[in-house]
Amino acid sequence: MSDLLLFCLPYAGGSAPRVYGEWAHRVPEPIQVVPLELPGRGARIAEPLLTRVNALTDDALGAVLPRVDRPFALFGHSLGALIAFELARRLEHLHRRVPAHVIVSGHGAPQLPPSPETDYQLPMPEFKRRLRDLAGTPEEILANEELLELFAPIIRADFEAADTYRYRPTPRLSCPLTVYGGLTDPEAEVSTLSPWQEQTSAHCAVRVLPGGHFFLHHETDALLAGVVDDLLAALASDVH
Repeated sequence: MSDLLLFCLPYAGGSAPRVYGEWAHRVPEPIQVVPLELPGRGARIAEPLLTRVNALTDDALGAVLPRVDRPFALFGHSLGALIAFELARRLEHLHRRVPAHVIVSGHGAPQLPPSPETDYQLPMPEFKRRLRDLAGTPEEILANEELLELFAPIIRADFEAADTYRYRPTPRLSCPLTVYGGLTDPEAEVSTLSPWQEQTSAHCAVRVLPGGHFFLHHETDALLAGVVDDLLAALASDVH
């Protein structure tokens, strides 16, 4: 069985190696987890922040394209789901590189009407409350003004990318698609998950796990078990 690269894209404000670092030690050997760090954070902290999904997708494409001479899959949560989806479309339709599987998490189907919210424009007190409500930013950051001033521009840039995203129709993907959602996630309600099936001509599975928007941190075992099952099945079908 050949190796499969799993490229992982983070949620708004997230550093991919921090979000997905432990996954590498929890998946079987044929699967290699490749966290895709976005500009302006982590090892790329000195690079300018990007505020559009198209620009973030271009950046990810540059990192992925040289490595897709073997089986590969994409995973993204929240903002990362949008980037993974757009990346899959470009890889297939522009470069004839079809993912073995695309897995999106914590985001409603892209063709649904966009939210009118513009979180990236919120004044700092409201912005801080919004982050606390989302429950994805550590309290030690929210409680420390200096740390918050450091991280806020990164999160605002990512929120701007998400808030300004507008879906453009293209031919459907031809690879299988799996959609994960949190049962009580107000950012991606369960009813917004099944319309993802319109984005692929292959099989689309929808799986709902307990928890809110950041269920991927609290239901990691169940999430990874499903991801591994899908990817091993993709590898097995590729062999045959």
